[in-house]
Amino acid sequence: MSENNCNCEGCVHVEQFKSITKSYDGIENEVTETVVDNDERTVEVKLKPQQYVSKYAFPNRGDKAVLYMDTTENRSYRWDEITGTYICIGADYNQIKIINGGNANG
Repeated sequence: MSENNCNCEGCVHVEQFKSITKSYDGIENEVTETVVDNDERTVEVKLKPQQYVSKYAFPNRGDKAVLYMDTTENRSYRWDEITGTYICIGADYNQIKIINGGNANG
């Protein structure tokens, strides 16, 4: 059965861009930035990190597709859907005091 004769429910047909007929620079809001390259005929949506003065200022429920930044502690977090909590995924390496290597040499 060819793609054009698909009789299944929920089929998604994707066609290549023929052309972009309007010059469009893109849009930006609190969460996303949309970049359109008219020469390449491409559209790209980028999620922007969300910056807050503290992790305590984060939304009660996060979005798993967004990185949350605590600018005071200089740490980045992701939202974990399973536990319903923010998980620290990055910190300023200058703040690390001890690295426990476990029994690496033993």
